[in-house]
Amino acid sequence: MYDVIGIVVFMAIIVAVAAGILFVIDRLSLRSELTDEERRNFVAKRTQRWQHRWGIFYLSCAVIALVVNALNLGHETLRSRIGWSVPAAAVVIFYLLSRGKHESEDGNGE
Repeated sequence: MYDVIGIVVFMAIIVAVAAGILFVIDRLSLRSELTDEERRNFVAKRTQRWQHRWGIFYLSCAVIALVVNALNLGHETLRSRIGWSVPAAAVVIFYLLSRGKHESEDGNGE
């Protein structure tokens, strides 16, 4: 039980630090003379950039997990390797499918 509490506390600290960093970035980057429309556009573009970067990071973690599980570097059982490979493969597939959907909506892939 203490392990679960430790994990929850650790993740809460990480999320709080990330939220604090984003709050500071907002305060430093959003000028006060911007109109509401300019502010919304600025935040929307920045949010898209961060979501794209997060998607690439998540995809790279999933690909690494697939490679490690395929090569059986941990000498795990077949059942365990399949159990870890399926979610990683699902992440890769859903990411690729969502990229194709966004490219068709935008028309330019951005």
